[in-house]
Amino acid sequence: MNFINNLKLLIQLLKYSRYNFSLCKTYQILQIKKQKFKKEIIEFGSNNYEESLIKYNSLKKDFVYFSNLFKNKNKNYIHLNLEKKNIYKKKLKFSNVLLFNVLEHISNDQNALTEVEKLLKKKGKLFISTPFLYRYHKAPKDYKRYTLDYFEEIFQKNKKFKIIKKLSLGTGPFLASYSLLFDYLKKIPLMKYPILTLCFLLDIVLKSFHKNKNTNLYPICILIIIKKIN
Repeated sequence: MNFINNLKLLIQLLKYSRYNFSLCKTYQILQIKKQKFKKEIIEFGSNNYEESLIKYNSLKKDFVYFSNLFKNKNKNYIHLNLEKKNIYKKKLKFSNVLLFNVLEHISNDQNALTEVEKLLKKKGKLFISTPFLYRYHKAPKDYKRYTLDYFEEIFQKNKKFKIIKKLSLGTGPFLASYSLLFDYLKKIPLMKYPILTLCFLLDIVLKSFHKNKNTNLYPICILIIIKKIN
């Protein structure tokens, strides 16, 4: 079973590598595809439908909303600034809020999480994913890297939320190294596929010799899903 699961994952990583998606974004897409969204979503950080991870989900586009720092004329675009306090309409509530690759670009993340809480319906879900072993990238600035321990500390103290899933995404140090070199490897298509495959296989072999889970030690990105209970 592990062999089949590993083979499926490798095929998916190679598939999205064709589109020059980073491993961070690929892992996030694969996790989103596992979710069965039936109600409205607002995704922060995306610029448009084409760039949105939601396009890989079966939910109708009419139920997908976006917000970022850049003004957009799309009818489903809502301009909210997570760096500041926003004035919300009472009806502006969502069953699902996605913060993918956003919090590392916000200096006051506590304010951002407070603003997101206002948008979330009761029993709604908050999906947070941030890069860990990933290059410095401005949008417009890059402030920090997060661990699952950090988010656990925050949401375990907040009685309004319950953590329902947490994941370190990656396979180990070799694939993490590939991720760091991806900006260069993607320019050499004939090399990136065999190198990705080799790094993936080396991590699988390494797992058999390592007592600790390599994914937790060398995550490319992390994902945590939180449910609002109050």
